[in-house]
Amino acid sequence: MKKVILFLILLALLAPHVQAQGLKLGVGAFGGLNMPVVQDDQKTGSVFGLRARLRLLPILTAETNVIFGKWGSPDDVDGVNLGIDGSKINSYGIDAIFGSLHGIKGFKPFGFVGAGIYNIKNNDTEYDESKLGFSGGLGFGIGLSPTLDIDVAGRLVVATQEDGSKKAFFFTAGLNFYFNLGQ
Repeated sequence: MKKVILFLILLALLAPHVQAQGLKLGVGAFGGLNMPVVQDDQKTGSVFGLRARLRLLPILTAETNVIFGKWGSPDDVDGVNLGIDGSKINSYGIDAIFGSLHGIKGFKPFGFVGAGIYNIKNNDTEYDESKLGFSGGLGFGIGLSPTLDIDVAGRLVVATQEDGSKKAFFFTAGLNFYFNLGQ
């Protein structure tokens, strides 16, 4: 109950700021490399995703995202091809982004932390597990106009599992469009 009351007080304190600024909504897509960290059973693959951003404060943005990735096939073991494709890693989650992202031309550094549900699946080994995972990273945007920017980011992902975790580093570039709601 205390957490709910604290959350409602925080919303009440933020409401005048959001109304004064108008709501800024961003939508975008991104893609890049999906590099496994400390995993011998996977190789570098690809990742792409979709996102929606809502500016809460001038330096705080909430982002929801859906990410689709695939790791590459593992190396041969003792000269034997295992015939196993790389696993798929898909997620949906939410990030808190710290930095000014919306409506500013020029260079914009940012950092972020997030959580989501990560599904790791391999059809060849019949492995299929969905668990809570965490991510964080750094990036920068280049504002081309108040409504369009590109960004580059590095994201460390830790997807928990029964016996530990799967870790990956996503290196992505994306394109974002921003809209003013209200004003």
